[in-house]
Amino acid sequence: MLIGGGGERKTLRYTAEHATIWHGFGDLDTFTRKSGILDRHCADIGRDPGEIERSVGVKAPPQHVADELVAAGASLFTVGVSGPDYDLGLVKDWVAWRDALR
Repeated sequence: MLIGGGGERKTLRYTAEHATIWHGFGDLDTFTRKSGILDRHCADIGRDPGEIERSVGVKAPPQHVADELVAAGASLFTVGVSGPDYDLGLVKDWVAWRDALR
């Protein structure tokens, strides 16, 4: 089950109890802080926080943020796009970065 959000008392607690993936929002500092809170909720209930995959939305190219986000525990990355003229340049950058890791 994927749970998205960053509510520190309820959402992250429910995530610790039920989720296999957590999707967080915000910059690196916010992601890192919320991920730490999720880890503490996991400790409170006796769950290994490594069982929960971490996902985050990105707005910058991977060469600017990927290393830090991976170091903070993120392993899934989403890129938002909107129309009517969809610019998929950032998506292409992230796919190329992912493929280069293989």
